[in-house]
Amino acid sequence: MDRSLMAALESLRIALHVTRVAIFRLHTTDRTYILRRIYYIQTPSARVPSHDDIVLPTEDVHCLAHLYDGNVFVGHTNELDGNIRTIFEEQAIQSFMIAPIFIHDERWGFLSVVDCEQKRVFSAHERAIFFALARTIGESIRREQTLKELQQLKQEMEQMNATLQQKVEEEVRKNREKDFMLIEQSRYATMGEMLRNIAHQWRQPLNVLGLLLQDIQEAYTYGELNESYLRTSIQKCLAQIQHMSRTINDFRNFFKPHKEASFFRPVQAIRQALKIISASLDHYDVHLHVQNRTRAHMYGFPNEMSQVLINLLTNACEQFVERDVGRRIICIRTYADDSFIYIQVKDNAGGIDETIMPRMFEPYVTTKKDGTGLGLYMSKMIVTKMGGNLLVSSSKKGATFTIRMPRRERGKEV
Repeated sequence: MDRSLMAALESLRIALHVTRVAIFRLHTTDRTYILRRIYYIQTPSARVPSHDDIVLPTEDVHCLAHLYDGNVFVGHTNELDGNIRTIFEEQAIQSFMIAPIFIHDERWGFLSVVDCEQKRVFSAHERAIFFALARTIGESIRREQTLKELQQLKQEMEQMNATLQQKVEEEVRKNREKDFMLIEQSRYATMGEMLRNIAHQWRQPLNVLGLLLQDIQEAYTYGELNESYLRTSIQKCLAQIQHMSRTINDFRNFFKPHKEASFFRPVQAIRQALKIISASLDHYDVHLHVQNRTRAHMYGFPNEMSQVLINLLTNACEQFVERDVGRRIICIRTYADDSFIYIQVKDNAGGIDETIMPRMFEPYVTTKKDGTGLGLYMSKMIVTKMGGNLLVSSSKKGATFTIRMPRRERGKEV
């Protein structure tokens, strides 16, 4: 960024025919304004500034107020007084323009141009160019800061993912050596088991974060990265991180009897799941159709129901990729009868192997090379704990998973 920024400052100096263009970083205290010159370009014959830091008492800055035109400060040194006038005279400055640089709606610093050769009046067009460049510089600095933060986050997530993967593999190896009934009885009695389940739930959000970060880098490389694009990507990353944090709390409290359930409509859980997994669906070019045909309530834990839906959608995406399906379609449909509410997730990924179907919801049953076989098992447990059932059917076209929950009205069961 430094090279392109310096080139922009030089272009501004030439366009405005001024002596010096500079960027100052602002630091404030209760009594002073500290301006640190971090970039500047000037004419070869101009005197080099004697120092880079300018310290001004807060009360002295008010002498600039009458020179503010709504966007920039513009005027001549003889219109100033106090310490500010002294500093400008020491630098032989006759005319100046100063524009604030904002980042996240906070004043980060200033862009300034000065003319040491003559008293001049900057035209409205010159002021507009100057103000626009100050805004552009602010956006560029903000984007650079955000990219650095995202790169650091990516490194931390990759390190965390590697650590969790090692723990998962170790726990799976140990548990396969145990009797199945012993595993069932002690599944949630040890911290190691809980960590393994959390790791399984985190794998997809971590993958989505990796895809989002790669997408930002590619957009930057090809010049497609703008403020709206970056803001949307950051919001999706933060949603993934917030979901991971909620997953820890959800699993930590999963079996605590004091955890409170609530009434919610199935479409609420669907919307929450799609907020988390929409990036993956887009990445895998999946066409999603949602048909909401009921306003009835179910009773349980909406976050956990969203997790079940995320697992089902993730499995469908992985089947699309493994089988190289061309047009990829997932349909989510909600409906109800007098006794139950149904959430149906149907794909066209080619169905389920008949040898797997009878053991579909058992732990450690997987067709994936690196899979742990816990996704559907955990989904079944979550739905069962809320008084419902998770059913599956399959055909040559694809698989259909149906969540069946008792229909509830507030205060009574229908």
